[in-house]
Amino acid sequence: MTTRRAKNGSNEAFDLKSGGTDHRQITAYYDDWAATYDATLESWNYRTPSDSAEMLLPHLARGARVLDVGCGTGLFGQALQERGALHLTGLDISVQSIRKARERGIYAEIVAHNLQSLPLPIEEDSMDAAACVGVLTYIDDAAALLRDICRCLRPGGLVTFTQRTDRWQALGFDKTLSALEAEGSWSVLEITGARDYLPGHADFGDDIKVIHTLCRAR
Repeated sequence: MTTRRAKNGSNEAFDLKSGGTDHRQITAYYDDWAATYDATLESWNYRTPSDSAEMLLPHLARGARVLDVGCGTGLFGQALQERGALHLTGLDISVQSIRKARERGIYAEIVAHNLQSLPLPIEEDSMDAAACVGVLTYIDDAAALLRDICRCLRPGGLVTFTQRTDRWQALGFDKTLSALEAEGSWSVLEITGARDYLPGHADFGDDIKVIHTLCRAR
């Protein structure tokens, strides 16, 4: 299957592989895709939400407050709740994706929000953990978003996030992690090797994988 493309209120087509940071295009793209998103990702053998949940869950107590940043249709939240009772809050730019996530009945609250508009609508020190899974491709300033996620966490809270290997290399993402650690936002606990991202998608396959990171807020 080739990259899914859509026209989004402009003369330019938006596609999954190239991504982009225009919030209007992102909103339109994921609103249009929401109804078939889960089934399509399953056909592409997308395991990133489950892998991210497995990375975070050993550190969470029952009832922990978890912020799902870019929750989409709720795949990561579902993976969490299947393994433990948690208090989930979601943020996402796509209203249609949020509607699908709400249908799962697993989130205490979901707020429609452009993740590039900071600060996030979350109180300081209010969360035990956060996740940002499959989102950073669409963020112009990933460091700013990750820094604000740390603001939302209690001291010692955990954040896990993913970045595609092609973006990691092109953006020198290891330097972003080191800079946030040096400024005191977090301590890096784990960075995985490259894992499968969309192995069932012809345009990704073995060429583009994903790296998972786990950090502890200071």
